[in-house]
Amino acid sequence: MKKKFIVPALAAAIVGGGVAGSLLNTSAFAANNDSKSKVEVTDQQEQKQLAKEATITKEEAISAALKEVTGKAGDTELEDEDGTVVYGVEVTDDQGKQQDVKVDAKTGKVLKVEADDENEKGDNEEKEDKDGEVSDKQEQQQLEKEAKISAEESTSIALKEVKGQVTDTELEDEDGAVVYGVEITDDQGKKHDVKIDAKTGKVLKVDVDDENDSESDSEQE
Repeated sequence: MKKKFIVPALAAAIVGGGVAGSLLNTSAFAANNDSKSKVEVTDQQEQKQLAKEATITKEEAISAALKEVTGKAGDTELEDEDGTVVYGVEVTDDQGKQQDVKVDAKTGKVLKVEADDENEKGDNEEKEDKDGEVSDKQEQQQLEKEAKISAEESTSIALKEVKGQVTDTELEDEDGAVVYGVEITDDQGKKHDVKIDAKTGKVLKVDVDDENDSESDSEQE
């Protein structure tokens, strides 16, 4: 007889546990929503409090910001800047850069203008890339001034040394000497880098591509 009562009791415990779990989940969800609502209310209350202290309007702040930075105004909101009530006006200038203009919400005076860090970082990286390209061009121009033979002449000399197809030719500074680096792929598919003195036309050395060599050795093994 005892066995007959065990199953209903166990079932009741499971059902009870499920209901309790559901209640706990519902409570947690409600608490989470409640916390979000509190954050939103807090932000709204902060904005209302700052608005009470401000003596100029949002439109006046935007007008003051655009006089400081010519462009298009974006997000504008009241902020507490070290105890001073200010309008933070985001302005995208004519060059596409984003500026954060801080305007005193009581006097209308522009306190400071801050450039967007990410935007500035991207511009700096782009500038560095352009500077690198300019440096390479300047180096080539300087080497060309010192060279006595042309690129065509260096190619012709290189092909007498190594039979094949020229894939690239450029001036280089090889330990203080101006040379043409002529890349040639020979009839067996091997790549050679022929160094030619850009002043005398003399072949200084011929380097064989190491990777190409190692692949050939592997095939032979």
